[in-house]
Amino acid sequence: MTAERMSITRLRPHHIYCEQFMGVDFPERGEEFVQAEDRIKEIMKAGTDTVIEVTEGVDDLCKFCPLCEDDQCQSPQGNEDEVRKWDAKIVKGLGISYGERKTAQKFRILITQNAPLEFCKTRCPWRATCLVFEPS
Repeated sequence: MTAERMSITRLRPHHIYCEQFMGVDFPERGEEFVQAEDRIKEIMKAGTDTVIEVTEGVDDLCKFCPLCEDDQCQSPQGNEDEVRKWDAKIVKGLGISYGERKTAQKFRILITQNAPLEFCKTRCPWRATCLVFEPS
């Protein structure tokens, strides 16, 4: 398949890293969001050959979230400024960069080699529901 025809999933760093470890669901965000999130979880957990692009800002999951307004995260758990800080910590912790593309399988290997990140242990607001500390 040519690059022009290749399907690319664009995800923020914390969606690439965290979705496979999330121990909580968000049905209040609506069916479209739940379906998109389940698809991303499956892609990341299975380590498929789906190409993932590291995206700065709103991504292919955010666009289904009712808390995303004017291309900004408006979540009470972390607004756009906070989310960008989380993303930056994950970019640094995994040694990746915005615009970089890898298969979900390659991201899964990279995450397995580096998890849990220091941020997960000390600063993540979701650590109480995160499964990163449980053996896969």
